[in-house]
Amino acid sequence: MKRIYIFLLLIPFLSGCTDFLEPDQVNLVYNEVFWKSQNDAERALNGVYALYRGLMIDGNWYERGDVTTGFFNRGWNGGSSDALYRPGDFSSASTTQRSWGGLEGLSEWSDFYKVIAHANLVIKKIEDMPDDIFREGKKEQFLGEAYYLRALVYFNILRNWGHAPYISDAIESSTQVINDDLTPVLIGRTKDTDLSMKVLEDIEIAVQSLGYSLPGSSDWGIRASKGAAEALSGHANMWMYFLATRDNLNNPGQYLTKAVSSLESLRANGGYSLETYSDAGALSRLYKGQSSEAIFELNVSSDQNESYRIDHGGVVRLTSKVVSLDGDATKDRASSVNWVPMSQKALIYPDYDFEEREGDLRANLFFDAWHSHYNEPFSDVSSTSTDRTLVTWMKKYSMMTVDASRAWNEYSAYFAEANIPVFRYTDALLLLAEGYVKTGQEGNAIAIVNEIRSRAGLTPYSGDNLLHEVLQQRISELIGEGQIFYDMVRNNYFPNPQVMDNARYQQQGYYWPVSGNILVSNKMIAQTPYWNGKTSW
Repeated sequence: MKRIYIFLLLIPFLSGCTDFLEPDQVNLVYNEVFWKSQNDAERALNGVYALYRGLMIDGNWYERGDVTTGFFNRGWNGGSSDALYRPGDFSSASTTQRSWGGLEGLSEWSDFYKVIAHANLVIKKIEDMPDDIFREGKKEQFLGEAYYLRALVYFNILRNWGHAPYISDAIESSTQVINDDLTPVLIGRTKDTDLSMKVLEDIEIAVQSLGYSLPGSSDWGIRASKGAAEALSGHANMWMYFLATRDNLNNPGQYLTKAVSSLESLRANGGYSLETYSDAGALSRLYKGQSSEAIFELNVSSDQNESYRIDHGGVVRLTSKVVSLDGDATKDRASSVNWVPMSQKALIYPDYDFEEREGDLRANLFFDAWHSHYNEPFSDVSSTSTDRTLVTWMKKYSMMTVDASRAWNEYSAYFAEANIPVFRYTDALLLLAEGYVKTGQEGNAIAIVNEIRSRAGLTPYSGDNLLHEVLQQRISELIGEGQIFYDMVRNNYFPNPQVMDNARYQQQGYYWPVSGNILVSNKMIAQTPYWNGKTSW
């Protein structure tokens, strides 16, 4: 039962990456001669990191975790699909606005399973290697990293699709995926609570196998560590608490307790600290990479051949204006990026003073032109929004360098230079505050909330709904980092009600549909129930 249809795993695995992120170390077809040394094991492990980075480079984590909230709108000429945040029209089979059911590319999970396949192989092969070929502690460390990465990818799958196939065997032969009668081995979807338990098992191995990273070390924040595993434990246990409560399972509080203890350990022992927001260098420190808040992030650096051209895709293309390389201000992509309309701004920074253009420091730190009152996308032909300097766009990933080998007529030929955050310290602290609220430790939660508010230039908390305040601070801090929509699902709290009505929520419509390619190739995979009859495929 731990095998999966060949088209679901082997074909994506064998196809490999086709861009410059393709790592040589992913080619593991010569198993008999490859797994001989510690260096072999490390190269193979690096391949898992590279595959995961390649999976996340296109910005799907941002579109699923942020654009779905309704806080961002697409630009006049580009950006994310508005199907991510507008209610679907399912009135007839011919309608084109079918919400997520019109986004088959984001409904495809095969690339996630490509990473899983490689992680499975790395785990098996390293476990089988003799202990004496490794330096002291290295075998355990490598296995801890591999288990962490597999848990992380399955956690991504869990939050996106819920009920999804689970496979832990290393696929090394066609006999594992083809029956004796030459029919493919098939496997259906594993229930989300069972998949969640598998994630927690891998996390526990990672926590026990890894040590804390050292601040300032070369691996700080960009390789798995005990702190990264504890952050993942906090998130995964909070998600399991949500699922266990939803399904009335026995003792859901145990997962909440575990989340709190994991995050407390991270806070006490991880060596992390909050970055200050009081100077202009804060943005670069946070997102250039390996800041004091970096628990785990995906390295993006053109100097290390781990970057991507922003004009070819990725989160920078979706979010950032640029300076055109021919000096033409009209090519700054102002009409082609996601932006925040005025109607959404009070939901993101409710304490910002538009008349004085001050209040919450994060508004102007993380965004350009936050003071803009535009509710319509900028366009040169718009009747209301014609000033390109008044597009409110997110600056978090707007670090880039020019591609020296660009063609003469490539005006946005930049390499991305901002790391992709997976977990940062602010996220962990506010998740801990959420855990404190839910376990009755409100004093501890308020202390964290006030620390976050103080850094943002705000007065101490004085409201009457502490959980909502914690979730508000998560919105204000983590917008654009792939977390917010899952916070809303976990707490059934949607500031924009049009993105999730109660009927959809009760039918688990917060999970994504499955692509037609998967449904056709594996008859044991059924469509996510809410999406039956609601997709364009």
